This record gives sequence, structure tokens and C-alpha cells, in this order.
Amino acid sequence: MYYLKPSWLTHSEGQKHFEIYSIHVSPDGARLASGGLDAKVRIWSTAAIYACANAEGAENVSNGNGKTQSCLGPRQLCSMSTHSGAVTVVRFSPSGRYLASGSDDRVILVWEREEDGHELSVKEFGSHGEGDSERWMVRRRCVGHENDVQGLEWAPDSSILVSVGLDSGIIVWSGTTFEKIKRLDIHQSHVKGITFDPANKYFATASDDRTIKIVRYHRTSATDITFSVDTTVTAPFEGSPLTTYFRRCSWSPDGSHIAAANATNGPVATVAIVNRGVWDSEINLIGHEGPVEVAAFSPRMFSKAKGSKQLVTVIACAGQDKALSVWNTSNPRPIVVSQDVAEKAITDLAWAPDGQKVFASSLDGSILVCIFEEGDLGYIIPLEENEKQLAKYGGGRDAMHFPESVEQLALEEKSYKKESEQGKKRLKELMEVKAIAANGTPAAPTSALALETDGPSASAGHGTADANAGVALPISSRQPVLSAQPQMQKVVITKEGRKRVAPMLVSSSSSGPMASTTPVVATSEATSLESSTVQYSEPSNRLPPGGIQTLVVGNKRRLQLDEQEGNRNDAKRHAAELDVPDFVRPAVISPSITLSQVRLATPKVKTVLSTDDRGSSVMLEVRNGAGGEKEPTRIILQRKGQLLWSNFVPKMVLLVTGSTSFWAVGCEDATIHIYSATGRALVPTIVLESTPSFLDSAGKYLMCLTSTGMLYIWNTLTMTSPHPPVSVAPILDAALYSDSGLHKSPSITKCAITAVGSVIITLTNGDGYSYSSSMYAWQRVSESWWAVASQYWDSSGMHSTGGAVGVIERRTDEELKRTGKGRALQRMVKSAMMREGYEGIETTVSIAHLENRIGAAILLGSKKELYTYMIMYARRLAEEGLKDRIEELFKELLGPMETSQTGPYEARICGIDKKELLKEIIITVGKQREIQRVSVPYAKLLGILDGDVMDTD
Repeated sequence: MYYLKPSWLTHSEGQKHFEIYSIHVSPDGARLASGGLDAKVRIWSTAAIYACANAEGAENVSNGNGKTQSCLGPRQLCSMSTHSGAVTVVRFSPSGRYLASGSDDRVILVWEREEDGHELSVKEFGSHGEGDSERWMVRRRCVGHENDVQGLEWAPDSSILVSVGLDSGIIVWSGTTFEKIKRLDIHQSHVKGITFDPANKYFATASDDRTIKIVRYHRTSATDITFSVDTTVTAPFEGSPLTTYFRRCSWSPDGSHIAAANATNGPVATVAIVNRGVWDSEINLIGHEGPVEVAAFSPRMFSKAKGSKQLVTVIACAGQDKALSVWNTSNPRPIVVSQDVAEKAITDLAWAPDGQKVFASSLDGSILVCIFEEGDLGYIIPLEENEKQLAKYGGGRDAMHFPESVEQLALEEKSYKKESEQGKKRLKELMEVKAIAANGTPAAPTSALALETDGPSASAGHGTADANAGVALPISSRQPVLSAQPQMQKVVITKEGRKRVAPMLVSSSSSGPMASTTPVVATSEATSLESSTVQYSEPSNRLPPGGIQTLVVGNKRRLQLDEQEGNRNDAKRHAAELDVPDFVRPAVISPSITLSQVRLATPKVKTVLSTDDRGSSVMLEVRNGAGGEKEPTRIILQRKGQLLWSNFVPKMVLLVTGSTSFWAVGCEDATIHIYSATGRALVPTIVLESTPSFLDSAGKYLMCLTSTGMLYIWNTLTMTSPHPPVSVAPILDAALYSDSGLHKSPSITKCAITAVGSVIITLTNGDGYSYSSSMYAWQRVSESWWAVASQYWDSSGMHSTGGAVGVIERRTDEELKRTGKGRALQRMVKSAMMREGYEGIETTVSIAHLENRIGAAILLGSKKELYTYMIMYARRLAEEGLKDRIEELFKELLGPMETSQTGPYEARICGIDKKELLKEIIITVGKQREIQRVSVPYAKLLGILDGDVMDTD
């Protein structure tokens, strides 16, 4: 054992040294925080302290063993001077994310380190010494005390922060939002110390009213915690002096004892050891000549000898006599007593996480560290033994919640059993895939479409697949994958007479299909939900860079003053400022577009257009004529070059789409022709108000978006429309622009329809929309807000469900990356989180994002996504302890007990049985004890717990 007391480890300005009131070591052991009379919080590098060794040019210090050592490397990492008064207490959160500091300015500051930090040292203006190499920002300013803050402590799980002060008050703050949860006025005088039970059941506060209050707390929801005073300890403090700065107590790492400072045994100053449960004090640590202000247990437990099962705890004590003593529970006398280690009273003690080093701060402005070598205190045992000891008091998992019935335990067992089965199933699937790959046999397709069972699957713009589409076939039914045949390369002679090998396309370098690890399914006509639901039919998917440009006339009224002053120059100004996009093709445009509020670009006229029913050999080909009766346009349907049927139309065709059940073409004269699979005209020619800009199909539905922004959807089986024609002006931000002249609005990057008749439109601003035929309103399915503030946004695409909602969100992510707005928005959100009232923004937005996903999946009829998002949503609600919201979800899925009271009850949602879905949700969240009071009654109603026999051994 030896001491280190670096001369630079002080709060000083020039030759003046300030008193240090508090110190604390971070959970990773890399930083030491200190606070003092200079109103500053300083962060020190523990590595620089430990690395005091002889080196050339280093500052020499005494290590307490008569040896001279020197200090190298960065010393002070950061100095924060936000407080306006002396800093009386500093404490790192157990998670290591935050640092809380209290001051006699009555304010508590919660600090958070910026990950980017400083690459170069930055010195505070007007300060002396080395600059800061880290940057700590104030995350929250907590105001609630009416006098000096004397003590702070975090719960073991960082869920709450408790502060005490000279106003005799105890304030509980949320550990996530840092909002005030409750104020307890249970003491009659200054409160000067606090410690938490490592089992997360109690905290103890020490006061000048000569008592210690044991407060029990219990979480009933994410934001609701009940507090009650379990007992009051008075016996060891009847003669306690009132002249100490602090009464810093400590709870042992095994949860069995509390070391209470500033106790007395007659006229002798002692440290009282309070026993848990009975809360009496039979042991006193006697030896200090003055009042003991601080006692601190080592965070680790020790054994007396290697391999010994006898466990001991170690405690350090210090106070006004300037002495430091170290004790353990197996010895009635102290292990170490060091006299006069400081020139004035010792104010705080802090152990390093390894339990072998203890720091001490003093009113003389110095900090020293006592370093023990192996065997000095005993032999450290693994942390698992700490957890076993705490388990006796309910520590560990769900430490703040206890099962209240056999049914809760049964539900919890089912939840863990299902979780284990799912893990084994995923592992088995992974091993099967690896085995198949090792044998050289292609694995079965695992596309999202193969998992969807909503009904007939379809490819957007290419119709409905047959009954086997999207179903993984047996290996024997797949087409064989032919090996690539080598082909002779061509040698050409240049003008200079040199021979060169002509380059060849990879796709054309073999006479047969290329060898591939991707399976070829014989009858499947769709491969993924993205390609089968929202891809464009030819040629409308070949959009120019940036999508189809749009113009809108705004709805917003200009100010009267602006109208009077600027109306005369509006036309010239708009003509000069507005970059009017060229149409994609020079074509005859309907005159109605000049009067329309929305104006979209139109496709180019091509000589030949073609589209196929994806996955089959049927192809529709259009050969445009001269655009009149003399040379009409020819429409041909063929299979492998064999003509099936043909037809003629007098006008030029701009767009084509189709499927196995119907084919459609959009003409330049704003007409739509729909044909059956055999070429029969299903309806007379449909006449629109303007030229079509998009034409798409999926299943039995056909969609058309015209150049004036009118959206049409038709059911080709019933020849009906789910809703009247609707304008896309609301989603093009028409309400944001003034009503004078044209304005350039976001471009359309995708316009498609799903197999259930839901339209999907994405824009260059990252937003994705769909139209609700039941509510007659546009709904925003995806937006950039979720990307920057939600914890469930998947930028990598690795966790995508493959459904329509996932496809739209990927479009949003692509636009954010393309424009570079994502990082700027994230910085804005991070800055907002530091302001008062915005602390829980991530959690709130994440839950709202899941709710938006659920609504979008219902709107788009995406069965697999709805199931996935429902499970994720219920799990998050349970983790946050939002009992009211999760009970509301349970009631909605269960339905009314008597349908006559509330009308008809729809038992299915997107093809999923609501009660079966509810069963899955209840089993999934059954392990969350916070909401078991809610989930168990529903589990009984659904018969989940019927026939369960609990093993009581």
C-alpha cells in the first residue's frame, strides 16, 4: 500500500488553493470528478494520477513511501464553471453517461460528455494551467431546493436521482427526463448525506436532526414511484455534533449494512454500522479523535484467502481529525490508520471501481489516493458473487418489482419459454442455411413476399401473380441453374494495326443463364415486396434525376401590404426567380393544365414501349404511329415471340402497365384503354381531364396520376372506384405558398399502388404519403422527423421487414442522405434535448414512430409489418411501464364483451385475428413485472394460463 498526492491535483488559481468538498470516480475508472469552493467542477484523468513515475522533465511528487515519482500525460480533462456558488457534491451516474453536481447556489446541474469532444486542448478564457481535452455540456438544470445542496446520489439502475440539502428537503428527480418526481419533507433539520441500497429497494438520508431515515420506494409505472418511510434510526446519533459539513453515509456492496458517519458512543466519535432489516446498530468503528464526516464502502467484496468462501467488505472512514482509517468486517481493528494525511478536515472519499484504490479530498485543497496491492485488503471476488448476495434482498432483474400471484409467475415463465423457443428457431434456420450453402444447394427464398399472406400478391404495375406466387417451392420444383458456358472473346484491329480484345458485358458473356446462388423459382412471379408492390411499370419508372418535377399555385393568402406594393411586379419577379422545369417530353399538353393548381411533367413519347408480367414470358408491346387515323398505334401481346392478340388506337401511347388479369395503356389525348388478358376491352375508353403522368397496377387495381395532379384508382374486377378523384395538391405543400403565381414544389420520386388498392407517393423532401379511401384524406406515412428523433429508424436497412412501410422509409432515408439534411436535423434535436421540457423527446418520439408505423401498416394492408410493429410497440410500452396505454391496446384487440352495446366487432385486422395477436403480445410482454397487473387478467380471459402447473420446488 502506498499514497500518491500529486501537487497539481488541486483546485487552484495561481498561488491560491480552494477548498475541495467532493470527489467521485466514474464507473469505468477513467475519470475523477471534483468540486470545490472555486465554483468549478473539474474532471481529471485517473491514468495520469496512477502513472506518476520517474520521467525526464516530469513534475516530482511524494508517493508516501519515500520514493519520488513523476506525472505524465493529460491531467485535467475538463473544467466547468457554470455554477455560481461552491460545488458541494459531484456524482457520476452508474451508467456512466451523466455527471450530477450540486452547489450552494441551490442548483443541480446534470452534465453529459460530447462524444466528438475536442481534438485539441481548449483553455477557458482567463484561466491558468492546461486546456480541456474533453467537452462536457449541461444536459439539464434542476431547480427545486431552497438552500444549499449538500448531497446527491443515483439509484443503482440510474432510474432516479435523489438530492438533499440545507432546506431539510429530499427531492427525487427522474433519471431520464430529470423532472422533479417528488419532494419529501421528512426531516426536521439540515439533510447532509444520502446513500442508496444496491438492491434498489431503499435509500437512506442522514440529517442534523440526529436521525437516519430509511425510505422505501417502489415503481408502479414508468413515471409513478411510491415512497414511504420504512424506519427511523436514532440511537447512534443522540449525542451527534452539529458542527460537521457533511454526514456522508454508505451502503455495503452486499446490501447488508449501512455505515453511518458522525455517530457517537458516549463522548467518542464513531461510525455506526446499521444492520439491514432490523435497522439496529450493534457495531461501532471507534478510533477517530474527531467527528467522522464521511464513510465509504469499497464497491467490491473480498475473501480473506484465495479460494476461501468467507466474504468480507471493506470500509474507509475520515473526518475532522485529518486521519484516514480502513476497516473490514473480519477484523475488530482497522487494517490501516493514516494520521495527518491532509492539513485540514477530509470532506469526501471515493473508491475506484476495482475496489483497490480510494481517493480522499480535503479542505486544504488537495486530493490524495491510497493504492492497495493484492492481498492488502484480501482477494477480490467476482462481481457475480455481489449479485448473488443482493438476490437475497430482491436485487438484480426487476429489482423494484415483485410478483404478486402465481398467475404472474406462470405468465412470466411462458414469456421466457417463448423467447427461448424463438431463439432456438432462429439458430436452427441459420444452421440450415449454412448447411445448404456448404452442400452447394441454394437455400429457399426468404423474401418478405413469401411471408405475406394477406391475399393475392402482385407486382406494382404488373398485376396479380398466380396462386403459387410468393410461395417457396420444394427444391425439386425449381428450375436447374445452368453453369456459365465460356465464349470466345473477339479480337479487333485498331486503325494503327494493333490487336485489341473487344470488351464484353458480363451478362452477355455466356450463352445460357449465369450461375448464381439465388434460387430460380419456376412459377413465382414476384421476388420481394418492394419490387412486387411499389416498383414502376415501364416506362414510367425511368424518371429523370430528382423525380418528376411539379408546380403548384399556393393556397396561402398574401398580406394586404404585400399585395398593394408588389402585385405589379409579381409576374416579372416570378418569371425571373422561378426555374420552370422543362417537360420530360415535347408533347401536346391538355389546355386544362394552364388553369390547374398542380402541374406535373409528362412522359416522353417513345417509338416502342413494352412491359411484361414480371416473372412470366408474356410481354405487351406498343409501337407508336404518327398520332392519327392514317398511321395508328399498334398494341401487341405476345409470349416468347408468339402473337396472342393485337389492337389499334388512334393516338400515341405514353404509359403501359398490366398483369395476368388485365392490361392498360395511357394515351396522349388523356384517355385510358383497359383490356382483358385475351384482348377484350373491359370498359369503353376512359376520358380524363389531362394527360396521364403515372400509370401503375397491382392485383386488380389500376392507378393513374394526371399532369394536373388528379389521382384515379379503379377496381378492374368490379369496375368501381374506392373513392372519387383526388388532387395531390395537399401533399405538394400547396398550403405553404402564396396564391400569386407558380411555385416549385417537391418532386415526385415514386407513385405506385399496392395489391389492396392503397396508393403510395414519395417526394424529394423525404415524405411518403398514402390516401385513405375510408377517411377521404391524405396521410403521411413517413417523414424525416422519424429519421432524426426515433430510436427505431433503420438507416442501414439490415432490420427492414421488407414491407411497404419499410420501402417508403428507405426512400425517406435515401433522400436525407442525398440532401445531407439528416446530420443537421440530428444536431438540432440533440440541442433541443438539453432544454427544459425536452428531456424525454427520444422516448416519446420513438413510441409515436411505432404508432405511426402501425397505422401505416393498416392503411397499406401490410399484414407482416402490422404483426411485427404491434409486438415492438407492446414491448416498448411494457418496458416504459405505460400501463394505461398498453391496457388501451389490450381492450382494442380484445373487443367489447357484449357486441350489442357498441355495435359490430371486427374480429380481424389486415387478415390477422385480433385475439390471436393479443395472445402473442401478452406472452411477449409477460415477463415485464411492471405491467403484470394489467396483463394477467387478459391472459385469464384468453385462456393463456389454463392448465398451467407451476413447479414449486
